[in-house]
Amino acid sequence: MLEYLRTGDWLTRERVRIIAFTLLAFYIASMAFLFATSNGRVDRFDRPLGTDYSQVWTAGRFVLEGHPEKPFDNAVHERRQQEYFSPTSGFFHWGYPPYFLVVAAIFALLPYALSLLLWQASTFLLYLAAMRRIAPLQDGLLLAAAFPAVFVNVSHGHNGFLSAGLMALALLVLERRPIVAGILFGLLAYKPQFGLLIPVALVAGGYWRAVVAAGVTIVVMTLGTLWAFGWETWRGFFDMMHFSRVVVSEQGATGWYKIQTIFSAVRMWGGSIPLAYGVQAISALGCAAIVAWMWFTHADRRLAAAALMTGALLSTPYALDYDMVLLGPALAFVVVHGLEKGFRPWEKTALAMVWAIPLLTRTLTLATFVPVGQIVMIAFMAMIFSRAWAERGAGRGIAEQRLIAEIGAFSLVGAIGFAVDAGLTLLFAKGLGFSGYAARVPAMVIAVAVTWWLNRIWTFRSRDPRLLREFARYVLANLFTAACNLCIYALLLWGASRMGFEQSGGAIFAALVVGSGAAAVANFILSKYFSFAKEGDRAQEAKPPMASSPDPLR
Repeated sequence: MLEYLRTGDWLTRERVRIIAFTLLAFYIASMAFLFATSNGRVDRFDRPLGTDYSQVWTAGRFVLEGHPEKPFDNAVHERRQQEYFSPTSGFFHWGYPPYFLVVAAIFALLPYALSLLLWQASTFLLYLAAMRRIAPLQDGLLLAAAFPAVFVNVSHGHNGFLSAGLMALALLVLERRPIVAGILFGLLAYKPQFGLLIPVALVAGGYWRAVVAAGVTIVVMTLGTLWAFGWETWRGFFDMMHFSRVVVSEQGATGWYKIQTIFSAVRMWGGSIPLAYGVQAISALGCAAIVAWMWFTHADRRLAAAALMTGALLSTPYALDYDMVLLGPALAFVVVHGLEKGFRPWEKTALAMVWAIPLLTRTLTLATFVPVGQIVMIAFMAMIFSRAWAERGAGRGIAEQRLIAEIGAFSLVGAIGFAVDAGLTLLFAKGLGFSGYAARVPAMVIAVAVTWWLNRIWTFRSRDPRLLREFARYVLANLFTAACNLCIYALLLWGASRMGFEQSGGAIFAALVVGSGAAAVANFILSKYFSFAKEGDRAQEAKPPMASSPDPLR
């Protein structure tokens, strides 16, 4: 079983086609059921058809009536939505810049149901066109259409197709037509939270014409909407930013399990707002460093593009599961690169997990209190960086390459172990009433067992048949690092107790981060040179970083 997961041989073409067709049939049947059982503009569950699209169409109607500023007045917008849909169908607030009012007004010219269908169909075709350009493969369009984020986006009537299509097409034409690429990047300003890393990439890569074109596009759109809609509309947008930040993002009115960001994960675990912003900033800076390095060193453009699109999700404090359509083109870029260069162990299975996670993350996060979507995206970003690093280091010695690969794999396993440790600690502390100290013991025992097995089969690829002896060494090493970890953890909780925050989720989370991070370095050294050490050098296991595998679906 593990061997099939390691090699990815379970991903046969026949199996993938069956999964894709089954999912497509489910998507079509689900949407057909909602439309067939709807009552006017409201489905059988008393929600607007296309849920979030109701705000777009309503905002567009305001524009057509000559009141483009009213969508930014929540009370007025809510009353109008209730008139158009149902008094009990909920409220979907409008937080987009005035640029998007132009699109809303165009589609509001049509009756609601027809407008919704045309909106989703047109942006879906844009997404498919980009996917076809990236990966002109057999079954490529099938996998693009069956990508679970497609269903999540369609069921919400959202704009994930537009965002993914614009960014992917911009990346595709960047080399040959940088001005066109810049214009496409500029159009993404309708959803500015996903553009944080675009300037980093373009400047690092030296695409100055694209930078200028993007800037000019944004200026023209801003001046155009100022002229068309007036300053009141823009002032309404700036006022709405406070509501969007405080109520929607910081207080999680949407639901933490729906928001797929590092910020939301920290808040879901009880972390304070400053702590959440701090951890999110670390994520954004890490992604910016990876993107800057890959674009500055002219790493393979497919990997660089995938890093930018994945980093867009990891660098913003607010993104939902329907925004994970951005992962579709990123996956396509990596798959095409893998078909040419080969896939390393576990990568095919990892790609399958990334492909499936948009449909699973909301339910799994709600059920387990673990931000699985964010964990998978972090792992995907690490994989992209690892492939780029391995390519650039092809001239290095085998030992150096292996060390770099081990550090990367050990870090990823550590992240998984941290998620297990932190999730169980918070579960025992906040859910079962354990003290902050007592909760840590069973959580650490389980996390140690999980990380030992993952490090054995993946990081160090141990072949020692003496499992108990190896596990004993690993436990001994972890007892030492756990002592360091717990000392730091206890010291920080003691300090928090002096300030009255001993049992707060934020204090527990901060202590976990610092304690686990300090122990990680010592743990790697002991794991490599003590727990999994063997007689002599393991030169016979050395292999190139990119094993040849011409097709992931055999």
